[in-house]
This record gives sequence, C-alpha cells and structure tokens, in this order.
Amino acid sequence: MGTGEAGREAVYRKPMKKILIYNWVPFDETENKGGGVSVYTKNLIRHLIRRDDLEVYFLSSGRAYDIRKKGTFIEPSENIFGDKCRSFQIVNSPVLSSARLSFTSLWRENEDVILKQVVRQFFLEEGGFDIVHFQNLEGLSLGVLALKEEFPGTRFIYSLHNYYPFCPGVTLWKADSHNCREKRCGEGCIGCMPGDVHRWKVILNQWINYRKQRGEQVSPVWGLVQRMSEKACAVWDSRRGGKISVKKRKRLIKALRRFREGNVTYLNRYMDLILAVSQRTAEIAVCHGLEREKVAVSYIGTEAAENQKCASAYPSDGNILRICYLGYMRKEKGFHFLIEALEKMPEQTAERIDLTLAAKITDQTMKKRIAGLRKRLAGVTVYDGYTHDRLPQILENVQLGIIPPLWEDNLPQVAIEMRAQGIPLLVSDAGGAKELTLSKEFVFAAGDVDDFISRLLALAECPDKLADYWNGAPKLTTMEAHIRELAVYYEG
Repeated sequence: MGTGEAGREAVYRKPMKKILIYNWVPFDETENKGGGVSVYTKNLIRHLIRRDDLEVYFLSSGRAYDIRKKGTFIEPSENIFGDKCRSFQIVNSPVLSSARLSFTSLWRENEDVILKQVVRQFFLEEGGFDIVHFQNLEGLSLGVLALKEEFPGTRFIYSLHNYYPFCPGVTLWKADSHNCREKRCGEGCIGCMPGDVHRWKVILNQWINYRKQRGEQVSPVWGLVQRMSEKACAVWDSRRGGKISVKKRKRLIKALRRFREGNVTYLNRYMDLILAVSQRTAEIAVCHGLEREKVAVSYIGTEAAENQKCASAYPSDGNILRICYLGYMRKEKGFHFLIEALEKMPEQTAERIDLTLAAKITDQTMKKRIAGLRKRLAGVTVYDGYTHDRLPQILENVQLGIIPPLWEDNLPQVAIEMRAQGIPLLVSDAGGAKELTLSKEFVFAAGDVDDFISRLLALAECPDKLADYWNGAPKLTTMEAHIRELAVYYEG
C-alpha cells in the first residue's frame, strides 16, 4: 500500500470510542461478591477489550475506604486484564455498597453531591466518555446520573440486573416471606432493613481489606480493634432489640419514599436506554414507573452458551429421575420450598427421585431435614457449594434441574448454566427462568407445593416428556452475539 492510500485510510478510520463500565464491586474480585453480575461484567469486559474500536475503562465504588485520608477521590486500580482495561475505584464513597450496607442511610443516595463532583472531574480528566454502561447503581448517588446534563454527548445505558431502583433490598422480597406489592417505598420497608449494619464498623472492615489488597502491612492491633468492634455492635444490637429511634425512623421513612421516586425520575430523565435482562424484569420495571420506550429486553451473554447443548445430555432410563438444585440455601431462592415439597411427595414417587444439592450450607436446621430425605428418596448427594469448574462433575447423569424461586428472580445464572449443559429445567413462574423454554409443562406456580409435585410426578412417570423442554426453546445468548447487540445499542 502506498503512502497516499495509508493516508486516506488514516483519514477515514473511525475514532475509538471510550466506554466506561460501572459496577459497585471490582469485576475481578475473588470473594464472589456481586454474584452473577460480577461474572457477567468480567466476561463483558473480556470481550470488549478484543475490539479495536473501543477503549475500555472500569469504575467501582463503595468498597474502598482509607481512613487516613480525608475526602472522596478516584484512584487507579489493578485488574486481571492489565492495561487492556483501565480500572479505577472511588475511595471513601459517601454511599456504601452493596445495597444492604447503605439501607440504613438512604438519604446519602438521595442528597449526596460529593460523588457527582468527583465523577464529573474524572470524566473531564479522562477526556470524557462516549458511553457509560452502568451494571448497577449501588455505591452511587442520584447526582451522578444528572451528569448527563453536563455531558449530553455521552450515552448513558443501564443494565437492569435486579430491582435496586425500586427496592433498597434489591429483590422486592418483603420480610423474607413474599413478593412486595408496595406501590411506593416507605414505612413498610423498615421491616426489611438489616439490623446489624453499623456504618463505622463497615468502613473499618473495608479499610483493613483495602490495605491488604494494596499489599500493605496491617498491624495486629487493628485485628484486635476489628474483633472488639464486632462484639460491641453485637451487644448494642441485642440491647436495642432491633428498634430505632423515632427521629431516625421518620428520617428513614422520608428517605425511603424519595429513594424510589428519585430513582425512577432520574432513570427516565437521564438514561438513554435501560436494558432489562429478561422480559419479566422489563414488565416489573415498567410497572414501577420506568418509561416503556426506554426499556429494551437484552438477555445477557454467557460463555456457558459457547458449547451449549440443545437436547438432554442424560436421557432417563425410565426408572430413577435424577434432579438437581444449584445455588443458595435461601428461602427466596426456593430452597426451603423444594425441601418441603420433597417431604410431602407421595412415597411411591419419592422412591423414584434421586436428588443432588449443590448449595453452600448456611442453614444448619436444614441438615436434619436433608438427612430425613435420605430415607424417602432413591438417593441424596450434597455438595457444600460449587465452582464452575466442578459443574460437569456435579451435573453428570442429572436429568432435570430445579429452579424454584419464590421472588421475581431476574434471570438466574444457575438456570443458564444448567441449560447450557443440556439439563432441562422445571422452574417456577416467578422471574425470568421460564423464558428459557416454550413448554408450559416445565413451569409451576411459585410456592405451590401441589403444582410442583404434579409437574414432577408427570415427568417421573413419563420421562420421555423431558425431551419436550427443548421444542422451540430459544437458544442461550453467546457473548459474541451479545456484544454485537450491544454494539448497536452503543451506537444509538
């Protein structure tokens, strides 16, 4: 190629776009904070940095604290992708993350102006961004969204992975018992507020972690202070009995009401696009006030979809139906519901069910009930949690996955992982997992033990029906396909 042609190529080559990805927790942290959103964010960045038309940045907030320094500031941080992704973190954010830690001081999200000033300066110093893609809003205040007024050329996009804009508890799961139908935040939300969060204790713990992550030596004295603070807070909580002062209660109720109203108003006003991770998530978002025209359904890409199976990996032999539950040992996830249903299942059916549980054992009362199931079922295998590397081993010979959430689980990562391995799923009608199949025979009413048993019984008696799960079932979204879709959204 001659110099003239090279010159023309330089003239017509499209300039690189600068994209900033935000999540409250660093995408490469090793403590499994942030769950499936962290996994997705890491995969997203891994694929974005391969493009030669994007310059990728990452920002987190609400986890890094340095009590030796005054004020809030942004500093560079290291990440697993090196200089391919320039990562930063907000230090000493007025808003703690995750959401649970900031529940008791929501007025900071509503009223804070410091974060707006700090992020504005960051935008200016880095030369501005073409796209800011929020994976969460936790760790930020409303004022940050209002920066759209000062940077109208920057495209603001928000992926709605959970219900944080409408619920400071993130899940719209009320009092650990039922889905929340409150028309607005307020006094009813106080019952969901965690009673063991103390801001100063959280910041102390985060500061010690911050120093360790930076490779700094931490005096054993601080470990002693940490333990003493834990005991002091436990004593305070026991004496208080979960009660809060009248003054703080009134302030919190006011903040709760402003929280949802402010989030909905600011998202509608300043976001160019809101990407709901499932159709059900989009429906709930619109129901809570987000403008329908701004909400689009965008199923997240997953690396598990690269080699996805579109038929059952382990067809039944007609004798034993092997089922599996992956995830958390929590009520809203449907774990307790599943155990109860299996306890009530008719004996003749129970004898034909082999159960695999892969969940971190966090509820000791469940040990006895699981032991009781060993006497009823054909077999019970328990894994104390799981890693992605062990999934093929855990799912070997499993013929049916169970996804039984009671809350409107946006799109469970475990559902995607099992589906990709060729495991058909029996799911509740709460949340987005039901969107992975077109067959209603694999969907039961959330929380309805009789309906669940009826569906499971039908599959146990006629295992050939397992193949129906795949009839017309939409394929899982690969990361490559997801990136192509995002590229269109990024262009606007």
